[in-house]
Amino acid sequence: NFPWDTLCDCMAETFRFTEQEKEAFRQNRTAKLIGAIPFAAGCEEPARTALAHLAVYMTEIRGGRIIGGHTPEDNASPLARLRLIASFKGGDREIIDHGMYKLALIMLRGYERSKDDDAWRYIYNPLNDGSWDAEAMKAELTRAHNAHPCEALDVILPDAYGLFLLW
Repeated sequence: NFPWDTLCDCMAETFRFTEQEKEAFRQNRTAKLIGAIPFAAGCEEPARTALAHLAVYMTEIRGGRIIGGHTPEDNASPLARLRLIASFKGGDREIIDHGMYKLALIMLRGYERSKDDDAWRYIYNPLNDGSWDAEAMKAELTRAHNAHPCEALDVILPDAYGLFLLW
């Protein structure tokens, strides 16, 4: 069973969310997907894994980008960029892969949306220096994502690439 409300409460307390921030987090489908992966995959200690991954996600959103932002060293693959939220104890690897490829598609879409703004602000974006080819990467990630279907994760987020989601 996936205790999304409990995870939201833990995150709200830890990060001292206002009521508005707590509700926004509760509605954040990217966060919900991150939290759901260890449960859908049947990992050991899924709540602890989900909480740890959500804490990394929130830390990056709330200023950790200064240290954890994308650098050329992350360009090996989109999954390399997600390594801090990719550790799972046990679980169905195909379901984990499905979720991680879905997250990589969200991330890639985010880089596409922020490409011009990132250039203007001098924020590193692998699409701006040609390190990543967005169309080729999208095709590869979509193929890999579709190779391992998981209805439990697709209910949360049916179209990781097409929706307007924030990473």
